[in-house]
Amino acid sequence: MQSYIKNYLALLNVQKTTSDYHYISELQQAHLTHFSFSSSNVLLKKPLSLEPAALFERLINQRLGGYCFEHNKIFYLALQALGYTVRPLLGRVMLNGDSSNGRSHRLTLLTLNEKQYVIDVGFGVACPRLLIDLQNKEIVNDQAFEYQLSHEYDYSTSYRLTQLSPEPAKVLYRFDLREVTEADCEIAHFYSHQHPQAAFVNNLVVARVTAKQRKLIRNLTYLIIDNASSQEVAIDIKTSKQLYQLCNEQFAVGLSVSEASELFGFLQDKQK
Repeated sequence: MQSYIKNYLALLNVQKTTSDYHYISELQQAHLTHFSFSSSNVLLKKPLSLEPAALFERLINQRLGGYCFEHNKIFYLALQALGYTVRPLLGRVMLNGDSSNGRSHRLTLLTLNEKQYVIDVGFGVACPRLLIDLQNKEIVNDQAFEYQLSHEYDYSTSYRLTQLSPEPAKVLYRFDLREVTEADCEIAHFYSHQHPQAAFVNNLVVARVTAKQRKLIRNLTYLIIDNASSQEVAIDIKTSKQLYQLCNEQFAVGLSVSEASELFGFLQDKQK
């Protein structure tokens, strides 16, 4: 096992005391708690290599945050190193309601005890904290957050994941089980952080999902959501100092004062 994976697992500090299923679930929740989703590196035009050593250095050691192609590759590599049967999938994000969106979201397919699960640690504030069982079409609960997997049209290996609550219900993404290679992920990653119309090239999104709260920065709004009640508190971000403090203190994303100032200026211009 590579040293950077050993270091990552040590930081998660999850001991395997029960079944593989529960061990992986606890690793997933620990990752979401420790490492925040962030598009700040995209807006700051930093190099975003997906080579494993550089990836672990950026997200795990430097704690600079990242998005799905970074977080889910890290989790995939860790599970693979632990001996689990995993492979990458690509999904179409449907938060805007458009089912024809390109495949711009990376997921992990786990095969365990002859069952298949989708694992996600890179979908921002709406990210499930659960393994999604492909054979289970019942509603699954994470406190006030409810998710349901359903078949997409008539295809048995094509699915959509819906967040039913908090309301309004919304389809997060749809995906199928076709072969996905690392080259496919590199292409989608390139679009997601380089194309002028890509969401993360134009918006700051920082999110952290813990057992008690889900926190989100969306451009110049800071949102705190209680996991048990789904009650929300929204706070306007009015200065670069406030943005700097939030990223570093609430999200543990290593943003410098000058980087916070650059991001704040970009977001102010965007509002004009």
